[in-house]
Amino acid sequence: MTDAPRTYPDWMGKMRGLTPEELLEFLSGPVVARVATIDEDGYPYITPIWQEWDGIAMYVVPREKTVFVKHLRTNPKVAISCAMDSGTYTRMLFRGTAEIIFGPAPMTGQCLEIAQRMSVRYLGPHGPEYLEPTRDRPRFLVRITPDPNKKFVTWDGVEWHEKYLNDAKS
Repeated sequence: MTDAPRTYPDWMGKMRGLTPEELLEFLSGPVVARVATIDEDGYPYITPIWQEWDGIAMYVVPREKTVFVKHLRTNPKVAISCAMDSGTYTRMLFRGTAEIIFGPAPMTGQCLEIAQRMSVRYLGPHGPEYLEPTRDRPRFLVRITPDPNKKFVTWDGVEWHEKYLNDAKS
């Protein structure tokens, strides 16, 4: 005898992981990434930052004096968490490696293009009013690539995953 699949009301969310298309849609909104690095004393350090996901890697554009960039120079391993902190609590978590691909320098090229898209996504039509006067301030462009050997976790829904339920099989 097999267990019947559980059914949930729509307000509870999808109750499953996200498809690649759903993940891209989720991260295309104004979802703040929390970047976890390891500081010089070996402690976790978490920074909220704007992000852009291209389906393969995440890009962030930190300021020149951002502390977590100093951590990346010592240890490029990071953890990323993105979540909607209300509703069905859509979320994503991955561990990967960060690579500084630009900077520190005033924004140009790919760094500027990504920053322009982010400014509109996070600040709406006023985004360029923020970005334009700060274009000459030094920034980095950092690409964070998920580690293919580590679990990439996504979820949408308020009910617990079956692995947490008492009646779930181990």
